[in-house]
Amino acid sequence: MHTDEFEISLYRELKICGNAIHRINKFLVRMEQKHGMRTEVFIEEYRNDKLANNLNHQSDYRAWEANYESLKRWQNLERQYQEQFRIMRI
Repeated sequence: MHTDEFEISLYRELKICGNAIHRINKFLVRMEQKHGMRTEVFIEEYRNDKLANNLNHQSDYRAWEANYESLKRWQNLERQYQEQFRIMRI
């Protein structure tokens, strides 16, 4: 059994997740444009130390990786909230 307050809170949390995901995706797109590679390619190369020689961009690279990891966490949380909504509708 759920209450309207629970549904309202869950909706609010979903909205927060959506906003965070949107903001992070915008950051990732900026990094992709700035460095000329897709995030997935960057992550693979960064984690395999293929970008270690480029010392001028290490600050960008750390932020890029951190945002990528943050995006995965937010997307996971969003899926959990969506699943709760699905369960409430049954």
